Amino acid sequence: MNAHTSQLHLFEAAASARLTAVVNRFAPQWPLDRFVAVNPFLGISDIDFAEAADHLARTRGAALVPGGPAPEPVQTLSDFVGAIVARPLSELACNRISEWAAGYYDRGQALWTNPWRQLPAFEAWRAEAMIDRTPEISGLPGFRRFVKDLPDTPVAAAAQLLTGLDLSDRSEALYLERLLATVGGWAAYCRHLDWPTVGAAGSQHTRDLLVIRLAWDVFISRCLANDRDIDTWRGQLCERKVQATVDLSTLDAAEAHFQETIWTQLSRPAALAPVTRIQAIFCIDVRSEFMRAALEASDSRIETFGFAGFFGLPISIGQKDGVQFPSCPPLVRPTAWVCEGVAPKQGFVAELGRGIERIRKGGASAFGYVDSFGVASIWPLIQSLFPGRVISDRRAHSLELHVEAVETNAPGEAIRARAALAAGFLRGVGLTRDFADLIVLVGHTGQSENNPFAAGLHCGACGGRSGAVNARVAAELLNDAGIRRVLGLDHNIVIPEQTGFAAAAHNTTTDELTWAERPDESPHTAPFLSAFEQAARSAGERVRARRAPALGVPASLGLFRKRASDPSQVRPEWGLAGCAGFIAAPRRLTRGKDLGGRVFLHSYDWRTDVDFKILEQILTAPVVVASWINLQYFASSADPGTFGAGNKVLHNVVSGDIGVVEGNGGDLRLGLPMQSVSDGAVMRHDPVRLTVMIAAPVRAIEGVLARHDHIRALAENRWIRLMAMDDDGRMILLRTSNGWARATETTGGEFT
Repeated sequence: MNAHTSQLHLFEAAASARLTAVVNRFAPQWPLDRFVAVNPFLGISDIDFAEAADHLARTRGAALVPGGPAPEPVQTLSDFVGAIVARPLSELACNRISEWAAGYYDRGQALWTNPWRQLPAFEAWRAEAMIDRTPEISGLPGFRRFVKDLPDTPVAAAAQLLTGLDLSDRSEALYLERLLATVGGWAAYCRHLDWPTVGAAGSQHTRDLLVIRLAWDVFISRCLANDRDIDTWRGQLCERKVQATVDLSTLDAAEAHFQETIWTQLSRPAALAPVTRIQAIFCIDVRSEFMRAALEASDSRIETFGFAGFFGLPISIGQKDGVQFPSCPPLVRPTAWVCEGVAPKQGFVAELGRGIERIRKGGASAFGYVDSFGVASIWPLIQSLFPGRVISDRRAHSLELHVEAVETNAPGEAIRARAALAAGFLRGVGLTRDFADLIVLVGHTGQSENNPFAAGLHCGACGGRSGAVNARVAAELLNDAGIRRVLGLDHNIVIPEQTGFAAAAHNTTTDELTWAERPDESPHTAPFLSAFEQAARSAGERVRARRAPALGVPASLGLFRKRASDPSQVRPEWGLAGCAGFIAAPRRLTRGKDLGGRVFLHSYDWRTDVDFKILEQILTAPVVVASWINLQYFASSADPGTFGAGNKVLHNVVSGDIGVVEGNGGDLRLGLPMQSVSDGAVMRHDPVRLTVMIAAPVRAIEGVLARHDHIRALAENRWIRLMAMDDDGRMILLRTSNGWARATETTGGEFT
């Protein structure tokens, strides 16, 4: 290797590192069929909230603090040149990139697939761009020659393009981040493809997208601007300084008001301990709070627990044809898979269905399909005229659980692996003794029609799907005699023989509890099954009465069902709007307390957590996921134009549920639609940061923070408000960048 080649490699390596640093500033967004909440500020949580607000104003044009004036971001070259020639050149570049990306990343919707989709993204774009005459038709001559003259690899191309711009390191980073933000929706989708639990190691979709956008920007400047224009743009870019000048007083006051409301409730006298005969384990989702309280109020023998709705099972779910989808949080890579025992359609019927689908989607045959098959397609229309059907998650077939890492090992290893999953779940809940006669695992699901964002109403812990299957798997594991035997021998968890586990589903749109897996009745369990069913009906009535005013409908089950199955309904429910708090504590501290349906409730008793491993799991998983949800709602309501998905009525779904565009083109929209956070007149979500309240010794919490920098950064940089709580439910200390500060009067003693 000669000196020139070596120097070139070093230069390209430096350029690659700079591109990677910019790409890492952007958060992922999952496709619509797996839509789960993601912290849109994930890539900048290593800096203070106020500094991040100013940074986002410069690079995204975003107002992070609610009510702030719309900031002016730095200009890309296409922005600057477009202002000179009075043409929307940045919009042109973004539209062309979006159209290319929709074809390249198509997920099976297109009948004519992109011929270069097997190539890496930059190479595929370059191959197509070299024969694309659209820019020339749009008055930008020389595009194909420009693209042809670019180096073959994205890093080499970026290095060449950036060298010509001659920017300082700071200006270059600011410019590149702003540039990628102009296609921020596609950047988020590409980050999802690059996510460790999704993409192949070393995938670089987001980097390639940035280089493509850079190529368009430089081409536009060379085509329509002169050296003096570029010098002027460069000078303006260098003048943009990042200064943390954001006023957080209004936001702090809103959060203090919420915290005072919660403290007032927690300071009320504790409810009487139940004489427990039935235990129900719900997801920590804020929508479970009302249902848990109503269930306990309906029958004093019922005790409820809170745990992440995937019930600790890192599983994929699929049919025997091999198609699988994850049913666990995006942070978790599945290590086991579940087969629902449904054979795929085969033979003539399946082929006929595929043929009809090809005719229906074909550009030349679609109108003929309507003429020929229109009558056969009328059933969905008839259903829409008579809404009100009830969904059920119960399945007639059994589930088969396969633990991938041990299925081929020695006999007995599989059952031990399954028992380990069950033990981890029970310990996480804090249920290792004092088992009730009937234990119901309650997954949750939403219900809506004609809703691209339907997955966002399901269980985020289950990857944007119903939690009923996870509940069924967990119930089957815990009812298995062999697994119970191993739980006793290997994990010292002894489940009484008469204890039965059942699976249910909480429909959060209609607030109905239905069986997902009802156990066989025995003389012992029959009365408890009947009691739970009666309490569930009563609880549903209580919750619907509580939620009806916010939805603007009477508290009628029939009307709630009608709303859920109405294809014209843009607000089937409010989802997690209003989420503002997270409490990890024994149920006795929150039972009978009205927390407004705004708090994630996780069961936790530090006195049984000998090594604080459960505390570590809570802080590093459920708290992180809850903060993702809170910050997505925060962003979508604080600045809907930048971080929201726009108006549902104007949405068009892109290329097999990748995402939505608003209108007939443009970038993918980020975040939640306006109808998820606003009723059209007022905001239904108050953009406040998540207050995390942990009933545990400060030394234990601090130990976790010391081992996990990203959790400590969330607290110290004010993305969450982390508080320690004493055994009486009073907040005593707040974690700040300078350590722990007094929040209320401390109690001293063993707790601290």
